[in-house]
Amino acid sequence: MIYDLLTPLTVHAIQALQKQRTPSKQPHEAPSIIFNDFDLIGVTLPYSDPLVIELHVNRFVVECVFIDQGSTFEVMYYETFVKLGFNQSDLSPAPHPLFSFNANPEYPLGKITPPVQANSRTMDVVFLVIKLPLPYNIIMGRTWLHAIQAVPSTYHQLLRFPTQHGIERIRGSRHFAPVFCPHHEILN
Repeated sequence: MIYDLLTPLTVHAIQALQKQRTPSKQPHEAPSIIFNDFDLIGVTLPYSDPLVIELHVNRFVVECVFIDQGSTFEVMYYETFVKLGFNQSDLSPAPHPLFSFNANPEYPLGKITPPVQANSRTMDVVFLVIKLPLPYNIIMGRTWLHAIQAVPSTYHQLLRFPTQHGIERIRGSRHFAPVFCPHHEILN
C-alpha cells in the first residue's frame, strides 16, 4: 500500500433553510463486468502473480505497469520518466512524502501529468515521480482504476473497464510478473 499524508480536515457547520428534496435521477444502467472460466484460457494455474500490464504513456508503450489496488497514487519511476522524454523542467512540486516503499518516507521529485491510453480510453494521469530502484516502470493505483471504472482480477490476469464501445480488457503480461520486470522496457 502506498499513501501520503492527508491534509487536515476542517469541519464547517452551515445552517440552511430546509428545502423539499426531489428524487434524484436514477443511475444509468452500466454494463456488467464479469469474469468466468473462459478468461482462464492460457493461464497456468496455480500461481500468485501480480497483475502487470502494458499501457501507452506519452506516445510510448510502457511494459511492466503494476496494478496496485492498495496504492492511493500513481507512481512513475525516474528511469521511466527520463525514457519517456521528460526532464526536470516538466515536473511540478509534490509537497507530501509517500510511505510504504521502505521504513522511511520517500519524497517525490515532483509530479507530471502525461496522457495514458488503455485501449480506446485516453486520459491525463497525475504521476508522482520517485527516484528508487524498483521492479516496475509505473504503478497504477486506485485513483486511475476508479477514474476509468476498472475492475482488475489477478486470478484471471485481466483488467476490464467500460468504454463507449462496450467492456474492454487488457490481459496481464504474465511473462513479466514472475521475474518482476528486470529490463524496464519502453518501446517507441
